[in-house]
Amino acid sequence: MRSYVFRRGEHYYYRRRVPGHVLPYETRSSIKISLGTTDEREAQRKASIYNDYIEDFWRSLIKANGQTNRDAAYRAAIKLAKAHGFAYKSVAEIAKAPLEEVIARVRIASGSIEQRSVVEAVLGGAAAPRLMLSECLEKFWPLCADRLVNKSDHQIKKWKNPRIAAWNGFIAEVGDKPLADLARADILKYRQYWMGRVADGTAVAGTVNKNMQYVRDILQLVSTAQEIEIGVDTLFTRTRLKELDNSRPPFEARYVQETLLTGPALSGLNTEARLLIFAMADTGARESELIGLQPEDILLEEEIPHIWIKARDDHALKTLHSERKIPLVGSSLYAFSQLPQGFNHYRNADTVSTTINKYLRENELKPTDGHSLYSLRHTFKDRLRDAGAPEEVIDELMGHRSRGPKYGRGHMLETKHEWLRKIAFRILH
Repeated sequence: MRSYVFRRGEHYYYRRRVPGHVLPYETRSSIKISLGTTDEREAQRKASIYNDYIEDFWRSLIKANGQTNRDAAYRAAIKLAKAHGFAYKSVAEIAKAPLEEVIARVRIASGSIEQRSVVEAVLGGAAAPRLMLSECLEKFWPLCADRLVNKSDHQIKKWKNPRIAAWNGFIAEVGDKPLADLARADILKYRQYWMGRVADGTAVAGTVNKNMQYVRDILQLVSTAQEIEIGVDTLFTRTRLKELDNSRPPFEARYVQETLLTGPALSGLNTEARLLIFAMADTGARESELIGLQPEDILLEEEIPHIWIKARDDHALKTLHSERKIPLVGSSLYAFSQLPQGFNHYRNADTVSTTINKYLRENELKPTDGHSLYSLRHTFKDRLRDAGAPEEVIDELMGHRSRGPKYGRGHMLETKHEWLRKIAFRILH
């Protein structure tokens, strides 16, 4: 960097020849900028900033085949404004700023009158990028690639679809406009659309909050990556709706024992669907976790038979805390004794869940409309609490994050086995 800084009289300057590979795209053969200081250390600091700015500009020229890339120029203006101690603002925003800030900006600009880039950066002259809302999803997916690691194609599709629907719905309400032009009025308009859905009974608060969060997440990641200042936190201030407790009710343990696991109630289901109910009843595991087990994850010959729920390259778990070992007792031991190689008939949990829930509904096996296959998971948790199991043991068996600090390797298989033996369902052969 020192080779790009020279002194003339009392003042320092930045000077650099345009590299040969850039010359076909650049109208100048060299760059000369006054650093506006007589202090050598300050000159080196400013020269470093200018050098980064110029190299960014050259890269954008090459990428655009010599044409000025407006998006890149705008991002460069933001960086240059920050280098001079200011947040980049448009001319209209600067006009509303405190007088002291305006004077400070003008002072910097007047001292750099020959440097158009500095003037544009501190006085808001750079043209804002015109990234349209309809282009944001394409920018969003690469930015959240880390969230899709180890997910199967089905899991990725299931993750993307609600975000695509939320984003398309957002554009349908506010129109396809430049991201930089987005205002709080647009967010409130989208929220009002959902409020209408809540009022007519076609949506609940939880659905609204999820869709608002999907839109916010997309805006946050894309605007940050593109260095477009839209103030996402301010846009979404106080937009969340209060949610009622709509969690699925649990089955009563006696109902599971005497109706679902005993007698002919489930005889109309295919074998794997029926045994999935048995497996869920005494493990509390999610449908997707049980469907995703491989033969090596089902350890029936161990001293304590158990399953090992863990992520694989093509199968991610719901949370980081979901990996766990669950002892097999009662109905779950029976289920895996019948299916030692695991569940092979169904490719994903959605299909089997739909099949079972339809069967329960059509055969009047749901005590209320709110009950579903997933209710067995709530039943499992309630049974452990009723037996007096510590919350840490319950969290570990459920795959939940423990509310207290976690030390060591967690509860041993033997401890979990003892608690599960106390609540195991009886299987009558």
